[in-house]
This record gives sequence, structure tokens and C-alpha cells, in this order.
Amino acid sequence: MWEMLEVDESPRLDDAILLVALSTMAPQYRALYSHARELSKYLIRKLEFRKIATLYSSSLPPAVSISDAGVARLNSNSFYVYSGKRPVVMVAGDGSPFDDQQQYAHSVLSFAQQIGVKKVISVGARWSDAPIAPGSTPKVVGFSNDVDGVKELEGDGVEVTKSEPGPFFANLVVAMSGDYGMRGYKIGVDHGEPVPHPKSLIQILRVLEKMAGIKVEVKELQERAANMKDEEVTGSMPEVAREREGIYG
Repeated sequence: MWEMLEVDESPRLDDAILLVALSTMAPQYRALYSHARELSKYLIRKLEFRKIATLYSSSLPPAVSISDAGVARLNSNSFYVYSGKRPVVMVAGDGSPFDDQQQYAHSVLSFAQQIGVKKVISVGARWSDAPIAPGSTPKVVGFSNDVDGVKELEGDGVEVTKSEPGPFFANLVVAMSGDYGMRGYKIGVDHGEPVPHPKSLIQILRVLEKMAGIKVEVKELQERAANMKDEEVTGSMPEVAREREGIYG
């Protein structure tokens, strides 16, 4: 495994929260499971996040992104810091790793531990047998890496996921966080709302306000949701084989 962490700044934070907002990079699933990517883009636009580090890794797909100017860059994810009621470190970028996912989680958690993170919240979408009905309001679901975390989720109005698998990085990082002295949580929604998932993001942001003190206006998301309803955007979700049940990523 090849890896390079470029650190621009290594702040010492007090009791910080790590928000893991990485969506799948698998092309066939991008539209279904881009919730975390859409969330990070929205937060970066609305709040004063600053980039402090960038992680390059062979865990990500072996491809480059080529700009409109013809300039290539490696796939990567970056760490951003927001100084709110409680410091929030967000990992966002091109997407979740394909290979060596436990090692990638170690790299993310090690840097987070170094700068003072005590709590991990991973965002994603839940793979379920059937997508939510068009026009319905998604409910936030999730799990934690310990019993007290589960109770906290229930107190914040999250429906706790039980007795199902949680594959891939977005879930591994939650289970592994305890080994780094952190309580871990996964929150998300059942998939089915078309891109850019405005209703889903509104529900997730409401929970994040309780869990992490992240307060951001959602008027733009509400307007987008209303426009999508008017446009009757119900057929944009691609058909994919349902390979498994449970939390996807």
C-alpha cells in the first residue's frame, strides 16, 4: 500500500469531532450513495472550513482526475477544520477507498487522534431491500461502537440499526474508532431519494446539529426539494442488483 499525507497545519484541538463524509467511488453506485459527498460540498460552501491536510493513497481507485484545462491530479481526500461550538474535523474529497480499507481507516483515525479528535461521526446511506418511496421524508438511522453511543443516538431521534451487516469503509471507521480512544457513530438514511438528496441532507443536518453543534441554514435544500417535487424527479435513480442488505456506505 502506497500512501502520502501532506500536512499544511496540525492544530491541537480540544475534544474535537471527526465527521467522515466520503461516498463510494464505484460508478454504478454514485447516484444512489452520494449523500456524504453532497453533505460535505454543502458544508464547505456554507461554513468556514479550512483545509489542513490531504491524504493520497493506493487504496483509492488507480485513476486520475483531469480538469477542463487538461491538468491531471491524483485522487485524494482532505481534512478540513471548522471552529464552531466544538471543533469539527471533516474528511471529504473524491471518495471512499476500494482496497486496504482497514489500513486507510487507521491512517484517518491516527491523524485525527494526533490533533485531538474524541468523537467520530460517519455519514452515509443505508442499503435496504427497497428504496424509500418518492416524495417521502427520509428517517435518520444509525449505530454506534458502544452502548452509551447507541443511547445517545436514540436520544437524538435516530432509529438504531440492528442485526444487519455494515460493510465497507464508512462503517469500518466507526467500529475501529474505539481503538483510538474515540466513540464512533454512523448516521444516514435509506437510499432512494434522487441526487442531490436534499430532504435526506436536511434530516442528517438536524441530527448533526444535536450531535456536533453544526448549525447551518437549509433554505437552499428546502427550495431544491420543492423544485424536485415540481419536476417530478422520480426516475433518475439507476437500477442496480441488490447484492446485500444493511448499511452500505
